[in-house]
Parts: sequence; structure tokens; C-alpha cells
Amino acid sequence: MTDQDKNFNYAALINREMEILDYKSMMKQKLEEGREEGRKEGREEWILHGEEKAEIRILRNMIANGYKTDEALRIIGIPEAQWEALKAKLKK
Repeated sequence: MTDQDKNFNYAALINREMEILDYKSMMKQKLEEGREEGRKEGREEWILHGEEKAEIRILRNMIANGYKTDEALRIIGIPEAQWEALKAKLKK
């Protein structure tokens, strides 16, 4: 093996190690970004779940006080597209 071959192999090895370090660094950054995005989505879902539970509680109270389901949904301001899903949850 000549000195030129040794230098080429050494340079290739250094380049490969640098690429591995860059890849690991990039993956760590993506992992952190993904975790933060997951936290954000989780918080939003938790808030939406809490709002939905409150809506169901209000609907149950309104129905118990004589309102028809469709009338209560309209008064609260729930979009018609969500009515069927909420009606199903009211029965639980």
C-alpha cells in the first residue's frame, strides 16, 4: 500500500465519520422537533377533549331541562356536522 492510498483511506474514513456525526446531529434535532410537535398536538387534543366533555355536560343539562337535542345543539352553536357524533356520546 502506497502513502497515497493510506492518505486516501484516511480521508475517506474522516469523511465517513463526519457524515455519521452530521446524521446523528440532524436526527437528534428532528427528534426534538417531533417531541415538541407531539407535545403541542397533545395539548391541543387535551383541550379539545375537555371542551367536548363540557359541551356534552351542557347538552345533558339542557335536555334534562326540557330542550330537544337539536334545539340545544343549535343554541350552543355546535356545527351540524358534529351533531351526530355528539348525539352518540350523549347516549353513553
